Amino acid sequence: MKQLLLCIIVILCLGSMSFAKDTVDVQGYYESGYQYGTLNAAIQAAKVGSTINNTVFRLKPYEIYVLNSGIFIDYGQSIDIVAPKPLRAGEGTPEEVQNSAPPQIVWTEETIDRARIIQSLGDITMKNVWVRYADILGSKVSSSITFEDSLPLQDKDKGYFEGCLFDYDGIGSDAGGAITVKADHFVGIFKNCYFRNLSDNHFQYYGRAVSFPFESTDFHYDSLLFENCSFTNISRIVMQEGNEYGDNVHINHCTMLNSIEWVFQSAGWIRESSITNSIFINPYMFGYRALDVCDDDQDYDDFEAGLCDPPGGGLINGITQVDSFGFVVPFTDQDRRIFIGNNVYMFQDWMADWYRGCVWCKEQIKSRLEEELYNPPPMLGDNEIAFIDSTDGLGNKVFPKMNVDWTTIYQEEDPDFIVPATNLDTIKIFIEYKWSTAADIDWSYEPRASFLQQWPLPENLAYNNTTYQTAAMGNFPLGDLSWYPAQLPAWEAQRDAEWVLINQKLDGYTAIKTIADAVPGKYVLEQNYPNPFNPSTKIEYSIPEAGHVSLKVYNTLGQLVATMHDGYQKAGKYQATFNANNLASGVYIYRLKVNDVSISKKFSLVK
Repeated sequence: MKQLLLCIIVILCLGSMSFAKDTVDVQGYYESGYQYGTLNAAIQAAKVGSTINNTVFRLKPYEIYVLNSGIFIDYGQSIDIVAPKPLRAGEGTPEEVQNSAPPQIVWTEETIDRARIIQSLGDITMKNVWVRYADILGSKVSSSITFEDSLPLQDKDKGYFEGCLFDYDGIGSDAGGAITVKADHFVGIFKNCYFRNLSDNHFQYYGRAVSFPFESTDFHYDSLLFENCSFTNISRIVMQEGNEYGDNVHINHCTMLNSIEWVFQSAGWIRESSITNSIFINPYMFGYRALDVCDDDQDYDDFEAGLCDPPGGGLINGITQVDSFGFVVPFTDQDRRIFIGNNVYMFQDWMADWYRGCVWCKEQIKSRLEEELYNPPPMLGDNEIAFIDSTDGLGNKVFPKMNVDWTTIYQEEDPDFIVPATNLDTIKIFIEYKWSTAADIDWSYEPRASFLQQWPLPENLAYNNTTYQTAAMGNFPLGDLSWYPAQLPAWEAQRDAEWVLINQKLDGYTAIKTIADAVPGKYVLEQNYPNPFNPSTKIEYSIPEAGHVSLKVYNTLGQLVATMHDGYQKAGKYQATFNANNLASGVYIYRLKVNDVSISKKFSLVK
């Protein structure tokens, strides 16, 4: 149980550790009298003076830093690039807020090698920096921040990014992502970051936040953490390729709006992963066709009747058995831990309607070629669900550490963003082109706002949906809490406890499912069965109205030993399966709290 929690604490501490370093204030383009390469020169001077590892390069707000070459960080070196935290709307006058805008790093417009903004064989720390993958004239440049590691015994490459914007990138160097990983041991931490308009004008699948290069092999994520991050107009958040997998990939309190393909590609090739407290709107817009899932001897009637193969999920594509990976990994299916819970996964009305309403779509319908039409994918495919929920002959879960808490998955209500980052006309055309002719169009949201360094940006991904505003663990809003700055301090104060809860769910402490949708007449907490138990038991409870629900286990001293559920639930009847593998024999108390109601019962664990 402690393995993931220790990993989370360690990687979070990477960003909070501080050592005495010298600070170099770097002049920007305007302050220097329109000079290119000021950041390059400051870094080169530190490398020549052998002070690169002991230097923090501080950039000025509302400045631009024009690179006249890529930045190279060699083995044993590290680089820290920071800026002051920008103000938010209402934290000062409009002029003060604008003048606090994060500094931008952009390319020269000159013809040079612009494949890598930073090519690092060491470690990178960046805070409150706006990386715009374009030249100073505004033209998009396909480049990346690349972590490389070609030595067989090299230490882990670490990237810590806090409060950073990664904006207007396309395919990236090596057909990778905004952050491209070419290392066999990579640790990446992304806190309060925003990946914006990572869209490439080349087919549907480019524009990724973090990715191995296309068709690469043998690279590896030791751990990836995205926490309080947003992703708009993107292809994928994380991508893995053939013969590659990740040990720990965790997405917590994130918001994603408009994804062309899977949120997490090849997540099936994962040892441990959690996707929690997050919002995914219009995921995998590209969708799937009847042609993709039906055999040659099946027709569209078979597809509508559900007789064709089920499609894969849009949240992740293919949670599969280890022996079907096609490459060797140092773990078994029993070693794996996967948890998905407290998430929104839904298609907005305009997108759901577009699958049948686009001009090309209507032409297929008129021509009776419905099998050519694309369809929105489910969060998880039937095969993926069946694998996660596999049971043995006695009805016990085969993989108790793989669970989806469907009682906290929302797939119907729109969050109703204050200002969504969607250029509706262009995104509709782009998707229709991908379905029909594969032509290209730039469907980015307000790219000129980033060119003008407008701050704050025009979008606002806070939302009006009151259900979602308390549906995360601990009664916090789902999604990126960077859009809810007033709630961040309270969330930070309980973050460690939240990760304990996530870790418990990854350990298979409980799996909760709805067993009756009818609204019960009163609050009920049933006696568990079997009782005594070893090591698992089932607990049923009913709640007559929606609210914040906690179901927790205490020892006889009143100490909390396990949290089975802590979050919003609709009215209904539920069943929790509690696994006590990590507890000693004894009498315990399980307690249900809903709104102002509290009910407790005792149960006995006998090993």
